[in-house]
Amino acid sequence: MAIGSFPNFGSIRRKIFAIAAFTALLTALITLLFFLSTDYHHQKLKLLEQSRVLSKMLASNVSAAIVYRDPNTAEEILAALKEKADVLDAYIFTEEQQLFAAYHSKSAADNGEPWPDAKLQDGFRRLFGGYLQQGNDHVFSTDALDLAVPIQVDQRRIGFVALHLSLAELKQSFRYTVLEALGAMLLAISIAVLQARWLGAKISRPLLQLTANIEQISRDNNFDVRLQVDSQDETGVLINTFNSMLDKLEQHEHNKNALIVNLSHAKWEAERASRAKTEFLSRMSHEFRTPLNAVIGFSQLLAADTEHPLNAEQQESARHILDAGLHLLDLISELLDLSAVESGKLTLNIASVDCRPVISESLELIRRQAEQRGIRISGDVPQCEVWVAADRMRLKQCLLNLLSNAVKYNRPHGDIALGVEVREQSVRIWVEDSGAGIAPEQFELLFQPFSRFHHDQDLIEGTGIGLLLTKHMAESMGGALDVESELGLGSKFTLVLNRVIKPAAAEPTP
Repeated sequence: MAIGSFPNFGSIRRKIFAIAAFTALLTALITLLFFLSTDYHHQKLKLLEQSRVLSKMLASNVSAAIVYRDPNTAEEILAALKEKADVLDAYIFTEEQQLFAAYHSKSAADNGEPWPDAKLQDGFRRLFGGYLQQGNDHVFSTDALDLAVPIQVDQRRIGFVALHLSLAELKQSFRYTVLEALGAMLLAISIAVLQARWLGAKISRPLLQLTANIEQISRDNNFDVRLQVDSQDETGVLINTFNSMLDKLEQHEHNKNALIVNLSHAKWEAERASRAKTEFLSRMSHEFRTPLNAVIGFSQLLAADTEHPLNAEQQESARHILDAGLHLLDLISELLDLSAVESGKLTLNIASVDCRPVISESLELIRRQAEQRGIRISGDVPQCEVWVAADRMRLKQCLLNLLSNAVKYNRPHGDIALGVEVREQSVRIWVEDSGAGIAPEQFELLFQPFSRFHHDQDLIEGTGIGLLLTKHMAESMGGALDVESELGLGSKFTLVLNRVIKPAAAEPTP
Protein backbone atom coordinates (compact mmCIF):
# COMPACT_ATOMS: atom_id res chain seq x y z
CA MET A 1 0.00 0.00 0.00
CA ALA A 2 1.18 3.53 -0.73
CA ILE A 3 1.51 6.15 1.95
CA GLY A 4 0.16 9.67 1.61
CA SER A 5 1.70 13.09 1.22
CA PHE A 6 4.87 14.23 2.92
CA PRO A 7 5.76 17.41 4.82
CA ASN A 8 7.84 19.88 2.85
CA PHE A 9 10.93 20.15 5.04
CA GLY A 10 13.17 21.36 2.20
CA SER A 11 16.42 20.66 4.03
CA ILE A 12 17.84 18.39 1.32
CA ARG A 13 16.84 20.89 -1.37
CA ARG A 14 18.57 23.70 0.49
CA LYS A 15 21.72 21.61 0.85
CA ILE A 16 21.76 20.76 -2.86
CA PHE A 17 21.10 24.42 -3.69
CA ALA A 18 23.87 25.60 -1.36
CA ILE A 19 26.37 23.10 -2.76
CA ALA A 20 25.55 23.94 -6.37
CA ALA A 21 25.54 27.70 -5.73
CA PHE A 22 28.79 27.57 -3.78
CA THR A 23 30.43 25.45 -6.48
CA ALA A 24 29.28 27.85 -9.20
CA LEU A 25 30.42 30.89 -7.21
CA LEU A 26 33.81 29.36 -6.41
CA THR A 27 34.34 28.26 -10.02
CA ALA A 28 33.32 31.66 -11.37
CA LEU A 29 35.53 33.48 -8.86
CA ILE A 30 38.59 31.34 -9.65
CA THR A 31 37.95 31.72 -13.38
CA LEU A 32 37.51 35.48 -13.01
CA LEU A 33 40.73 35.88 -11.02
CA PHE A 34 42.66 33.74 -13.49
CA PHE A 35 41.22 35.61 -16.47
CA LEU A 36 41.84 39.07 -15.00
CA SER A 37 45.39 38.30 -13.90
CA THR A 38 46.19 36.78 -17.29
CA ASP A 39 44.56 39.67 -19.16
CA TYR A 40 46.38 42.30 -17.09
CA HIS A 41 49.68 40.52 -17.67
CA HIS A 42 49.06 40.35 -21.42
CA GLN A 43 48.15 44.04 -21.55
CA LYS A 44 51.39 44.92 -19.76
CA LEU A 45 53.37 42.79 -22.20
CA LYS A 46 51.56 44.43 -25.13
CA LEU A 47 52.38 47.91 -23.79
CA LEU A 48 56.00 46.86 -23.28
CA GLU A 49 56.35 45.60 -26.85
CA GLN A 50 54.74 48.75 -28.30
CA SER A 51 57.03 50.91 -26.19
CA ARG A 52 60.09 48.96 -27.33
CA VAL A 53 59.13 49.53 -30.99
CA LEU A 54 58.64 53.25 -30.29
CA SER A 55 61.99 53.44 -28.43
CA LYS A 56 63.85 51.75 -31.26
CA MET A 57 62.33 54.17 -33.79
CA LEU A 58 63.42 57.11 -31.63
CA ALA A 59 66.90 55.60 -31.25
CA SER A 60 67.21 55.29 -35.04
CA ASN A 61 66.05 58.89 -35.62
CA VAL A 62 68.25 60.59 -33.00
CA SER A 63 71.44 58.65 -33.73
CA ALA A 64 72.61 61.29 -36.24
CA ALA A 65 71.89 64.13 -33.80
CA ILE A 66 74.07 62.44 -31.20
CA VAL A 67 76.88 61.83 -33.66
CA TYR A 68 76.85 65.49 -34.73
CA ARG A 69 76.21 66.75 -31.19
CA ASP A 70 72.94 68.46 -32.12
CA PRO A 71 70.65 68.32 -29.05
CA ASN A 72 68.11 70.72 -30.61
CA THR A 73 67.39 68.26 -33.41
CA ALA A 74 67.09 65.47 -30.87
CA GLU A 75 64.56 67.48 -28.80
CA GLU A 76 62.52 68.24 -31.94
CA ILE A 77 62.37 64.51 -32.67
CA LEU A 78 61.30 63.83 -29.06
CA ALA A 79 58.64 66.54 -29.31
CA ALA A 80 56.74 64.26 -31.72
CA LEU A 81 55.90 62.13 -28.65
CA LYS A 82 53.18 64.62 -27.70
CA GLU A 83 50.85 62.47 -29.84
CA LYS A 84 51.43 59.60 -27.37
CA ALA A 85 49.38 60.46 -24.28
CA ASP A 86 50.92 57.68 -22.20
CA VAL A 87 54.51 58.97 -22.62
CA LEU A 88 55.20 61.25 -19.66
CA ASP A 89 58.95 61.78 -20.11
CA ALA A 90 61.59 60.87 -22.67
CA TYR A 91 65.36 61.26 -22.34
CA ILE A 92 68.34 60.87 -24.63
CA PHE A 93 71.54 59.92 -22.79
CA THR A 94 75.03 59.70 -24.22
CA GLU A 95 77.23 56.65 -23.82
CA GLU A 96 78.66 58.30 -20.72
CA GLN A 97 75.07 58.45 -19.31
CA GLN A 98 74.98 62.24 -19.59
CA LEU A 99 71.63 63.84 -20.44
CA PHE A 100 71.65 64.94 -24.12
CA ALA A 101 68.00 65.81 -24.81
CA ALA A 102 64.69 65.54 -22.93
CA TYR A 103 60.91 65.64 -23.41
CA HIS A 104 58.24 66.43 -20.79
CA SER A 105 54.59 65.87 -21.69
CA LYS A 106 51.98 68.56 -21.20
CA SER A 107 49.82 66.25 -19.00
CA ALA A 108 52.75 65.62 -16.69
CA ALA A 109 53.43 69.33 -16.47
CA ASP A 110 49.78 70.05 -15.70
CA ASN A 111 49.94 67.51 -12.87
CA GLY A 112 52.88 69.40 -11.37
CA GLU A 113 55.46 66.68 -11.96
CA PRO A 114 59.01 68.15 -11.83
CA TRP A 115 61.12 68.47 -14.97
CA PRO A 116 63.76 67.48 -15.53
CA ASP A 117 63.30 64.89 -12.75
CA ALA A 118 66.69 64.16 -11.19
CA LYS A 119 65.38 61.12 -9.28
CA LEU A 120 63.93 59.70 -12.50
CA GLN A 121 67.21 60.22 -14.31
CA ASP A 122 69.09 58.41 -11.53
CA GLY A 123 66.60 55.58 -11.85
CA PHE A 124 67.29 55.36 -15.58
CA ARG A 125 71.03 55.28 -15.00
CA ARG A 126 70.52 52.30 -12.63
CA LEU A 127 68.36 50.73 -15.33
CA PHE A 128 71.19 51.21 -17.81
CA GLY A 129 73.50 49.37 -15.42
CA GLY A 130 71.02 46.53 -15.11
CA TYR A 131 70.67 46.33 -18.86
CA LEU A 132 74.45 46.22 -19.38
CA GLN A 133 74.89 43.50 -16.70
CA GLN A 134 71.73 41.37 -16.98
CA GLY A 135 70.01 42.48 -20.19
CA ASN A 136 66.93 43.76 -18.29
CA ASP A 137 65.69 46.84 -20.20
CA HIS A 138 62.51 47.73 -18.29
CA VAL A 139 61.02 48.20 -14.83
CA PHE A 140 57.29 48.18 -13.95
CA SER A 141 56.24 50.23 -10.93
CA THR A 142 52.79 50.84 -9.48
CA ASP A 143 51.87 53.65 -11.88
CA ALA A 144 54.55 53.70 -14.58
CA LEU A 145 56.80 51.78 -16.96
CA ASP A 146 60.46 52.76 -17.35
CA LEU A 147 62.15 51.53 -20.55
CA ALA A 148 65.75 51.90 -21.81
CA VAL A 149 66.85 51.07 -25.40
CA PRO A 150 70.43 51.49 -26.63
CA ILE A 151 71.25 53.80 -29.58
CA GLN A 152 73.69 52.11 -31.95
CA VAL A 153 75.55 53.14 -35.08
CA ASP A 154 77.48 50.47 -37.01
CA GLN A 155 77.11 48.02 -34.09
CA ARG A 156 78.58 50.64 -31.74
CA ARG A 157 76.52 51.94 -28.82
CA ILE A 158 76.54 55.75 -28.66
CA GLY A 159 73.75 56.35 -26.09
CA PHE A 160 70.35 55.37 -24.69
CA VAL A 161 66.72 56.28 -25.26
CA ALA A 162 64.76 56.24 -21.98
CA LEU A 163 60.95 56.42 -21.80
CA HIS A 164 58.83 57.01 -18.70
CA LEU A 165 55.28 55.86 -19.57
CA SER A 166 52.08 56.15 -17.53
CA LEU A 167 49.97 53.04 -16.79
CA ALA A 168 46.79 55.08 -16.31
CA GLU A 169 45.37 54.17 -19.71
CA LEU A 170 46.26 50.50 -19.12
CA LYS A 171 44.52 50.54 -15.72
CA GLN A 172 41.46 52.27 -17.17
CA SER A 173 41.19 49.59 -19.82
CA PHE A 174 41.65 46.92 -17.17
CA ARG A 175 38.80 48.45 -15.11
CA TYR A 176 36.45 48.11 -18.06
CA THR A 177 37.59 44.53 -18.45
CA VAL A 178 36.91 43.87 -14.74
CA LEU A 179 33.41 45.30 -14.99
CA GLU A 180 32.65 43.24 -18.07
CA ALA A 181 34.00 40.10 -16.39
CA LEU A 182 31.97 40.78 -13.21
CA GLY A 183 28.84 41.20 -15.27
CA ALA A 184 29.50 37.92 -17.05
CA MET A 185 30.20 36.22 -13.70
CA LEU A 186 26.94 37.53 -12.18
CA LEU A 187 25.03 36.31 -15.20
CA ALA A 188 26.67 32.88 -14.93
CA ILE A 189 25.97 32.71 -11.18
CA SER A 190 22.33 33.67 -11.72
CA ILE A 191 21.94 30.91 -14.29
CA ALA A 192 23.71 28.46 -11.94
CA VAL A 193 21.43 29.47 -9.02
CA LEU A 194 18.30 28.92 -11.08
CA GLN A 195 19.64 25.60 -12.29
CA ALA A 196 20.59 24.62 -8.71
CA ARG A 197 17.06 25.40 -7.47
CA TRP A 198 15.56 23.27 -10.22
CA LEU A 199 18.04 20.45 -9.59
CA GLY A 200 17.50 20.57 -5.82
CA ALA A 201 13.73 20.35 -6.19
CA LYS A 202 14.01 17.48 -8.67
CA ILE A 203 16.37 15.43 -6.47
CA SER A 204 14.96 16.29 -3.04
CA ARG A 205 11.28 15.68 -3.76
CA PRO A 206 11.41 11.86 -3.99
CA LEU A 207 13.96 11.71 -1.14
CA LEU A 208 11.75 13.82 1.12
CA GLN A 209 8.79 11.62 0.28
CA LEU A 210 10.84 8.53 1.10
CA THR A 211 11.96 10.10 4.40
CA ALA A 212 8.38 10.93 5.38
CA ASN A 213 7.26 7.39 4.59
CA ILE A 214 10.08 5.88 6.64
CA GLU A 215 9.23 8.11 9.61
CA GLN A 216 5.59 7.01 9.44
CA ILE A 217 6.62 3.34 9.33
CA SER A 218 8.91 3.88 12.33
CA ARG A 219 6.21 5.75 14.26
CA ASP A 220 3.46 3.20 13.58
CA ASN A 221 5.80 0.20 13.74
CA ASN A 222 3.91 -1.18 10.76
CA PHE A 223 6.22 -3.27 8.57
CA ASP A 224 3.56 -4.64 6.22
CA VAL A 225 3.37 -1.43 4.18
CA ARG A 226 5.27 -1.05 0.90
CA LEU A 227 6.39 2.15 -0.81
CA GLN A 228 5.26 2.99 -4.33
CA VAL A 229 7.98 3.19 -7.02
CA ASP A 230 7.44 6.12 -9.41
CA SER A 231 10.78 6.11 -11.24
CA GLN A 232 13.48 3.74 -12.41
CA ASP A 233 16.46 5.91 -11.50
CA GLU A 234 18.61 5.65 -8.37
CA THR A 235 15.66 6.77 -6.22
CA GLY A 236 13.57 3.90 -7.58
CA VAL A 237 16.40 1.48 -6.81
CA LEU A 238 16.55 2.90 -3.28
CA ILE A 239 12.80 2.43 -2.76
CA ASN A 240 12.94 -1.14 -4.09
CA THR A 241 15.82 -1.88 -1.72
CA PHE A 242 13.86 -0.35 1.17
CA ASN A 243 10.83 -2.51 0.33
CA SER A 244 13.07 -5.59 0.39
CA MET A 245 14.39 -4.48 3.76
CA LEU A 246 10.79 -4.16 5.01
CA ASP A 247 10.17 -7.79 4.00
CA LYS A 248 13.13 -8.89 6.09
CA LEU A 249 12.13 -6.64 9.01
CA GLU A 250 8.63 -8.06 8.99
CA GLN A 251 9.99 -11.60 9.15
CA HIS A 252 12.50 -10.55 11.81
CA GLU A 253 9.71 -8.95 13.87
CA HIS A 254 7.70 -12.15 13.67
CA ASN A 255 10.70 -14.24 14.76
CA LYS A 256 11.50 -11.76 17.54
CA ASN A 257 8.00 -11.92 18.97
CA ALA A 258 8.11 -15.70 18.95
CA LEU A 259 11.52 -15.61 20.62
CA ILE A 260 10.28 -13.18 23.27
CA VAL A 261 7.44 -15.54 24.12
CA ASN A 262 9.86 -18.48 24.39
CA LEU A 263 12.35 -16.47 26.46
CA SER A 264 9.61 -15.26 28.80
CA HIS A 265 8.50 -18.82 29.37
CA ALA A 266 12.10 -19.98 29.86
CA LYS A 267 12.74 -17.09 32.26
CA TRP A 268 9.66 -17.99 34.27
CA GLU A 269 10.79 -21.63 34.43
CA ALA A 270 14.32 -20.61 35.46
CA GLU A 271 13.02 -18.26 38.16
CA ARG A 272 10.66 -20.95 39.43
CA ALA A 273 13.51 -23.49 39.53
CA SER A 274 15.78 -20.96 41.27
CA ARG A 275 13.13 -20.19 43.87
CA ALA A 276 12.55 -23.92 44.39
CA LYS A 277 16.30 -24.53 44.76
CA THR A 278 16.71 -21.64 47.18
CA GLU A 279 13.71 -22.75 49.23
CA PHE A 280 14.99 -26.32 49.25
CA LEU A 281 18.46 -25.28 50.41
CA SER A 282 17.04 -23.05 53.10
CA ARG A 283 14.59 -25.64 54.46
CA MET A 284 16.97 -28.58 54.26
CA SER A 285 19.77 -26.60 55.89
CA HIS A 286 17.52 -25.68 58.79
CA GLU A 287 16.27 -29.29 59.04
CA PHE A 288 19.85 -30.61 59.07
CA ARG A 289 20.88 -28.31 61.91
CA THR A 290 18.60 -29.91 64.53
CA PRO A 291 19.98 -33.48 64.35
CA LEU A 292 23.47 -32.13 63.64
CA ASN A 293 23.44 -30.07 66.82
CA ALA A 294 22.39 -33.24 68.68
CA VAL A 295 25.31 -35.19 67.15
CA ILE A 296 27.75 -32.42 68.09
CA GLY A 297 26.31 -32.18 71.60
CA PHE A 298 26.44 -35.96 72.27
CA SER A 299 30.02 -36.16 70.93
CA GLN A 300 31.02 -33.34 73.29
CA LEU A 301 29.28 -35.13 76.21
CA LEU A 302 31.04 -38.40 75.41
CA ALA A 303 34.41 -36.67 75.27
CA ALA A 304 33.76 -34.77 78.53
CA ASP A 305 32.21 -37.67 80.56
CA THR A 306 34.36 -38.06 83.70
CA GLU A 307 32.28 -40.81 85.34
CA HIS A 308 32.64 -43.17 82.43
CA PRO A 309 35.75 -41.92 80.63
CA LEU A 310 36.47 -43.18 77.12
CA ASN A 311 39.63 -45.00 76.23
CA ALA A 312 42.08 -43.54 73.75
CA GLU A 313 40.51 -45.17 70.70
CA GLN A 314 37.04 -44.05 71.75
CA GLN A 315 38.33 -40.52 72.43
CA GLU A 316 39.78 -40.42 68.91
CA SER A 317 36.46 -41.59 67.46
CA ALA A 318 34.52 -38.99 69.47
CA ARG A 319 36.96 -36.28 68.25
CA HIS A 320 36.41 -37.36 64.63
CA ILE A 321 32.64 -37.21 65.14
CA LEU A 322 32.94 -33.71 66.64
CA ASP A 323 35.25 -32.41 63.87
CA ALA A 324 33.02 -33.86 61.17
CA GLY A 325 29.93 -32.37 62.79
CA LEU A 326 31.49 -28.93 63.10
CA HIS A 327 32.68 -29.09 59.50
CA LEU A 328 29.21 -30.10 58.34
CA LEU A 329 27.73 -27.25 60.39
CA ASP A 330 30.06 -24.79 58.61
CA LEU A 331 28.96 -26.16 55.23
CA ILE A 332 25.31 -25.78 56.17
CA SER A 333 25.96 -22.18 57.29
CA GLU A 334 27.60 -21.44 53.93
CA LEU A 335 24.63 -22.95 52.07
CA LEU A 336 22.27 -20.79 54.11
CA ASP A 337 24.35 -17.70 53.31
CA LEU A 338 24.37 -18.63 49.61
CA SER A 339 20.60 -19.03 49.55
CA ALA A 340 20.26 -15.66 51.34
CA VAL A 341 22.53 -14.01 48.77
CA GLU A 342 20.67 -15.49 45.79
CA SER A 343 17.28 -14.54 47.23
CA GLY A 344 18.47 -11.02 48.12
CA LYS A 345 17.75 -11.55 51.82
CA LEU A 346 21.32 -11.27 53.12
CA THR A 347 21.16 -8.69 55.91
CA LEU A 348 24.15 -6.55 56.80
CA ASN A 349 24.71 -4.11 59.63
CA ILE A 350 27.15 -1.61 58.08
CA ALA A 351 28.99 0.49 60.64
CA SER A 352 32.40 1.97 61.31
CA VAL A 353 34.66 -0.95 62.26
CA ASP A 354 38.29 -0.93 63.35
CA CYS A 355 39.59 -3.80 61.21
CA ARG A 356 42.72 -4.51 63.32
CA PRO A 357 41.03 -6.60 66.07
CA VAL A 358 39.00 -8.44 63.40
CA ILE A 359 42.24 -9.34 61.59
CA SER A 360 43.88 -10.47 64.84
CA GLU A 361 40.91 -12.67 65.79
CA SER A 362 40.84 -14.22 62.30
CA LEU A 363 44.57 -14.99 62.43
CA GLU A 364 44.22 -16.68 65.84
CA LEU A 365 41.30 -18.80 64.66
CA ILE A 366 43.17 -20.05 61.59
CA ARG A 367 46.58 -20.48 63.23
CA ARG A 368 45.88 -23.99 64.61
CA GLN A 369 44.74 -25.22 61.19
CA ALA A 370 47.90 -23.78 59.62
CA GLU A 371 50.22 -25.32 62.26
CA GLN A 372 48.81 -28.78 61.54
CA ARG A 373 50.23 -28.51 58.02
CA GLY A 374 53.41 -26.73 59.05
CA ILE A 375 52.40 -23.46 57.32
CA ARG A 376 53.89 -20.22 58.61
CA ILE A 377 51.60 -17.17 58.96
CA SER A 378 52.93 -13.63 59.10
CA GLY A 379 50.67 -10.63 59.59
CA ASP A 380 51.58 -6.99 59.07
CA VAL A 381 48.88 -5.12 60.99
CA PRO A 382 49.13 -1.30 61.39
CA GLN A 383 49.80 0.09 64.85
CA CYS A 384 47.16 2.81 64.57
CA GLU A 385 43.42 2.32 64.18
CA VAL A 386 42.11 1.57 60.68
CA TRP A 387 38.38 2.25 60.33
CA VAL A 388 36.29 0.83 57.50
CA ALA A 389 32.60 0.69 56.58
CA ALA A 390 31.65 -2.96 57.13
CA ASP A 391 29.55 -5.52 58.97
CA ARG A 392 31.94 -6.82 61.63
CA MET A 393 30.65 -10.40 61.58
CA ARG A 394 30.66 -10.58 57.75
CA LEU A 395 34.11 -8.96 57.59
CA LYS A 396 35.44 -11.64 59.91
CA GLN A 397 33.74 -14.31 57.78
CA CYS A 398 35.41 -12.91 54.64
CA LEU A 399 38.85 -12.93 56.24
CA LEU A 400 38.36 -16.47 57.56
CA ASN A 401 37.33 -17.67 54.10
CA LEU A 402 40.44 -16.13 52.52
CA LEU A 403 42.77 -17.44 55.23
CA SER A 404 41.17 -20.89 55.18
CA ASN A 405 41.61 -21.12 51.39
CA ALA A 406 45.21 -19.95 51.75
CA VAL A 407 45.81 -22.88 54.16
CA LYS A 408 43.87 -25.52 52.20
CA TYR A 409 45.38 -24.72 48.80
CA ASN A 410 48.90 -24.05 50.04
CA ARG A 411 51.83 -26.45 49.76
CA PRO A 412 53.03 -28.25 52.94
CA HIS A 413 55.34 -26.05 55.04
CA GLY A 414 54.39 -23.06 52.90
CA ASP A 415 53.86 -19.43 53.83
CA ILE A 416 50.89 -17.12 54.25
CA ALA A 417 51.24 -13.35 54.47
CA LEU A 418 48.50 -10.92 55.49
CA GLY A 419 48.90 -7.18 55.08
CA VAL A 420 46.92 -3.96 55.21
CA GLU A 421 47.35 -1.05 52.79
CA VAL A 422 45.65 2.19 53.84
CA ARG A 423 44.82 4.60 51.02
CA GLU A 424 43.05 7.95 50.96
CA GLN A 425 39.59 6.56 50.21
CA SER A 426 39.97 2.80 50.74
CA VAL A 427 41.61 0.09 52.82
CA ARG A 428 43.04 -3.01 51.12
CA ILE A 429 43.46 -6.18 53.19
CA TRP A 430 45.39 -8.80 51.26
CA VAL A 431 46.13 -12.47 51.88
CA GLU A 432 48.95 -14.05 49.90
CA ASP A 433 49.89 -17.75 49.84
CA SER A 434 52.73 -19.79 48.34
CA GLY A 435 50.50 -22.47 46.78
CA ALA A 436 50.24 -23.81 43.26
CA GLY A 437 48.61 -20.67 41.88
CA ILE A 438 45.79 -20.35 39.36
CA ALA A 439 46.06 -20.37 35.57
CA PRO A 440 44.61 -17.27 33.80
CA GLU A 441 42.02 -19.37 31.95
CA GLN A 442 40.67 -20.60 35.31
CA PHE A 443 40.03 -17.11 36.76
CA GLU A 444 36.44 -17.07 35.51
CA LEU A 445 35.75 -20.30 37.46
CA LEU A 446 36.85 -18.81 40.79
CA PHE A 447 33.49 -17.25 41.58
CA GLN A 448 31.26 -19.97 40.19
CA PRO A 449 29.30 -21.83 42.90
CA PHE A 450 30.56 -25.35 43.70
CA SER A 451 33.48 -24.89 41.28
CA ARG A 452 36.69 -26.62 42.43
CA PHE A 453 39.29 -27.05 39.71
CA HIS A 454 42.47 -27.99 41.60
CA HIS A 455 43.96 -31.39 40.76
CA ASP A 456 43.80 -32.51 44.39
CA GLN A 457 40.33 -31.11 45.11
CA ASP A 458 39.03 -34.48 46.32
CA LEU A 459 41.49 -34.35 49.23
CA ILE A 460 40.50 -30.82 50.25
CA GLU A 461 37.44 -30.13 52.37
CA GLY A 462 34.92 -27.54 51.22
CA THR A 463 32.01 -26.86 48.87
CA GLY A 464 33.58 -24.31 46.55
CA ILE A 465 31.28 -21.44 47.54
CA GLY A 466 33.53 -19.62 50.02
CA LEU A 467 35.05 -17.22 47.46
CA LEU A 468 31.64 -16.56 45.91
CA LEU A 469 30.22 -15.62 49.31
CA THR A 470 33.26 -13.48 50.11
CA LYS A 471 32.88 -11.59 46.83
CA HIS A 472 29.15 -11.01 47.38
CA MET A 473 29.68 -9.85 50.95
CA ALA A 474 32.50 -7.50 49.95
CA GLU A 475 30.36 -5.93 47.24
CA SER A 476 27.37 -5.68 49.60
CA MET A 477 29.59 -3.70 51.98
CA GLY A 478 30.50 -1.32 49.14
CA GLY A 479 33.88 -2.92 48.44
CA ALA A 480 35.35 -5.49 46.09
CA LEU A 481 37.50 -8.63 45.95
CA ASP A 482 40.57 -8.55 43.67
CA VAL A 483 42.60 -11.58 42.60
CA GLU A 484 46.21 -11.87 41.47
CA SER A 485 47.79 -15.23 40.77
CA GLU A 486 50.61 -16.82 38.82
CA LEU A 487 50.78 -20.53 38.16
CA GLY A 488 53.40 -22.18 40.35
CA LEU A 489 54.05 -19.06 42.47
CA GLY A 490 50.90 -18.68 44.56
CA SER A 491 47.87 -16.39 44.76
CA LYS A 492 46.98 -13.05 46.31
CA PHE A 493 43.41 -12.11 47.25
CA THR A 494 42.71 -8.48 48.19
CA LEU A 495 39.62 -7.38 50.08
CA VAL A 496 38.89 -3.70 49.26
CA LEU A 497 36.74 -1.73 51.71
CA ASN A 498 35.73 1.91 51.99
CA ARG A 499 37.75 3.87 54.53
CA VAL A 500 35.84 5.98 57.08
CA ILE A 501 36.79 8.37 59.84
CA LYS A 502 36.86 7.29 63.42
CA PRO A 503 33.37 7.55 64.91
CA ALA A 504 32.85 10.05 67.70
CA ALA A 505 32.67 8.53 71.18
CA ALA A 506 29.15 8.33 72.56
CA GLU A 507 28.48 10.78 75.37
CA PRO A 508 27.52 9.14 78.72
CA THR A 509 23.87 9.37 79.61
CA PRO A 510 23.09 11.38 82.82
